[in-house]
Parts: sequence; C-alpha cells; structure tokens
Amino acid sequence: MKAIARTRGVLILSLLFVLILAAGCAPNPQIEIVSPELGAQLAAKEAAGVVEALPTPAPLRLADLSEEQITAGLPDDVVAALASADPAHGENLALTNACVGCHSLDPAQVMTGPTWHNVGDTAANRVPGESPGLYLYQSITDPNAYVVADHPANVMPQNYKDTLDTQSLADLISYLLAQHEP
Repeated sequence: MKAIARTRGVLILSLLFVLILAAGCAPNPQIEIVSPELGAQLAAKEAAGVVEALPTPAPLRLADLSEEQITAGLPDDVVAALASADPAHGENLALTNACVGCHSLDPAQVMTGPTWHNVGDTAANRVPGESPGLYLYQSITDPNAYVVADHPANVMPQNYKDTLDTQSLADLISYLLAQHEP
C-alpha cells in the first residue's frame, strides 16, 4: 500500500512539474515579435508612444494608372512613339529577337528571364517610384539596371538600344504593357 501511495505521490508531483514547465513555455502575447516594424515599436515604447501598423498597400494595377503615370520618366521620343505604337509589331519583335526564348506568357513556365504573364501590372510595382513604361524601357535597353531576383544578370543582350529604333522599342513596350489584368 505504501508503495502505491508513494508511486501516486511521485506521479502527482511529476504531473505538477510538467504543468509548471508547460505554463512557462506558453507564448506571451504582450511581447514584441521580430518583424519589420519592431524597431518602430521599440522606439515608441521607449518614448511611451503608440505605434499603429500601417496596412499593406494594394499593388498598383496598370488599368488604374493614367497615361502620364504609365510613361513618366521615358524619353520624349519614346513617349511620342508610344502614341502610335503597334503591339502586334511588338509581339513580332519579341519572336524575331528571340525574347520568347527566355520569357514566357505562361506563369507556370519557369525560364531564364522573368515571366511576361501580367508584366504590365508587374512593371507598375517592380521598382518603387518608377513608371511601368520606364521600367520596361530600361529592362530592354539596360537589362542589368534592375535584375529580378532568382534570374541571372548578363544573359539578355545589352545592345537593343542600338539595334532597335525608337518606334520598335515603343512597339515592344506597348506589347508588354498590354499584358495585364483588365
């Protein structure tokens, strides 16, 4: 009987010990967590202020931008050429210049270059403060100005600014801008 009582006592003490340990491991919802906002939270706490988390901004959509917002920063001759650009000729240029060997309109197809699926909307958000037209223009004429993550640099030809005339560049940009959600 004493052995059973002693075993029961050890079991109860062990259970209490496990419960105390488990309570000590429970997360504290009042402490800060590592996040991009942690520095601001700690500074506000130190200054006895309140930090409000800003909502994540919705991505820009090409359909919601004005022509001026789409073409901001482009050279004037390219903006003028875009006014009469032919996206069908731009598509043909993408074929004849072998762009489609590295870029695809299929988002599931991973290629050497970034996907062109929805690239108009992507271009509107790729480089903060840069218009989608300027991003695409620079991607064609100076492809290493911004290299998309997980894609190699120095693969795309660096001479399209010299080999394509202004209207052809505008046609190609127009074709790429046409790849967006309505």
